[in-house]
Amino acid sequence: MKINSSELKTQIQLGKDLLKAKEHLKAEKIFLTILKTHQLADVHNSLGLSYADFGNFNAAEFCFQKALQINPNYMEAALNLSVLYNNLGYGKKSKDIYAKLKKYGAAGRGAMDPMLMARIANLFGEVGDLFNGVGEYKEAIKAYMSAVDLCPNFLDLQTKLAIALRESGDKKNAMKIFEKNKNKAGKFAPFWVALGVTYYALNRPVEAKKAWEKALKIEPKNSSAKAFLKLNLHPKHLRLVKKSIKKK
Repeated sequence: MKINSSELKTQIQLGKDLLKAKEHLKAEKIFLTILKTHQLADVHNSLGLSYADFGNFNAAEFCFQKALQINPNYMEAALNLSVLYNNLGYGKKSKDIYAKLKKYGAAGRGAMDPMLMARIANLFGEVGDLFNGVGEYKEAIKAYMSAVDLCPNFLDLQTKLAIALRESGDKKNAMKIFEKNKNKAGKFAPFWVALGVTYYALNRPVEAKKAWEKALKIEPKNSSAKAFLKLNLHPKHLRLVKKSIKKK
């Protein structure tokens, strides 16, 4: 028996509220009950989010794909599927979906909600953080690039991408990102701390010190900037340190 329109809206919202509260089993029960009589893209997408959050990735993939079968222009479901693929290491699948979405938006058939873009960009950023935390810099860089592609003005994501590039050994491209965003960095202390570390890694101690001093001026209690400024930044000392490392 089909649920009336008013009751249907109430049930969908209840399921979404339970999902936000991490009550996955209760939310899934409501969504599955609705889907018995109403094949709604939004409900399939919400059920997919529940499965993904609970670690049931195959079921999540099925739900997002089902949502897109019902509504091929459902951007949120497509982006959720893209994030899922990226998280599982299916980089090509993720990029293919995102490329189609960009093409769709550019053609004027639709536009991605800026709030949705921000949410998905931050999801990519979180994926990057996970990879970065275990030293998987190549995968971290891919995730951060996807995030920056969505929201290029998010300085925290630009900084994370630059750091991941530096840690992977690509100091040249890390510096390109720092140089490009210097004028936008303003009072974002983590940017200047990270820039200082990159200068230090490039044996540019004077510039490293200036960057850390700027960070400390912005954020006087920044423990990283304080600690780095206690380093011996004299060029002669840096050369001795490098020679010592090479001998080992």
